[in-house]
Amino acid sequence: MYKLDGDVLKSSIKDIRWIELPKGTAIIGSTLEEIEAANDYWKTRLLDPSYKEKFKEWLLKEYPSHEVELKPFLISDILVTNGMYKEFCLDMGSDISEPESLVNKDLGGDMTCPIWGVTIQEAFQFADWFSMKYGVKASLPTEAQWEYAARGSTRRVYPWGNDFSPTKCNSFESNIGRTTPVRSYEAGKSYFGLYDMGGNVEEWVDTKYNVYPFGVKITDDLVDELGEKYYILKGGSFARGGDLCRVARRHGRHPDDVFRYTGFRLVIN
Repeated sequence: MYKLDGDVLKSSIKDIRWIELPKGTAIIGSTLEEIEAANDYWKTRLLDPSYKEKFKEWLLKEYPSHEVELKPFLISDILVTNGMYKEFCLDMGSDISEPESLVNKDLGGDMTCPIWGVTIQEAFQFADWFSMKYGVKASLPTEAQWEYAARGSTRRVYPWGNDFSPTKCNSFESNIGRTTPVRSYEAGKSYFGLYDMGGNVEEWVDTKYNVYPFGVKITDDLVDELGEKYYILKGGSFARGGDLCRVARRHGRHPDDVFRYTGFRLVIN
């Protein structure tokens, strides 16, 4: 059985601040000029130099930039935390297993740190549980909703602006090596005031990878490992480089363990 202790209560479901996003135009993806700029900046800063050969091709998944009209929705200002997920585990009992962040004391952090090690199916299950428990229609954000929450109708490169800084997010360049409590990076908040949209843990979105209209079909190791229609991850993590913190970046859950730091946030439509 799971125990709801004082640490859990410090980061409970009630701690979420729901931010109301107005209807608007989401700027999705990147132009060729933006892809060139990203490649020029990051190609010599990649964690694995062997990525350099394929890096620009990966970025072409973001092309072309296009607009998506969105209706108003609510989105959590923070990632789902260990404490929140433990409440879920408490309610579900033996029907759900604890993800690694709840048992790995070295990397998992305390109850105010984001949950990680969850699959997309477990994220969907949490959203369903939340909806039933609180009488709302909760889900994971779509890729368009996520990018809109990150930069509004602007062309920001990162959630906080156009220049990368390890002082504004928990990525590999921050040299922390583990998750940090949500709301730690005030200067790294997104256009609409959300935390950790760059760094800490990668975020599942309710969108499968597809080539954008008039875009370029890319066949890479993710397609080889996951198939052509895999769920997208956004935002990067403490274990990976800051190139993944770019708003337009489209990633997936590669089976290598260094990519297991996957979490999520909720929207209410």
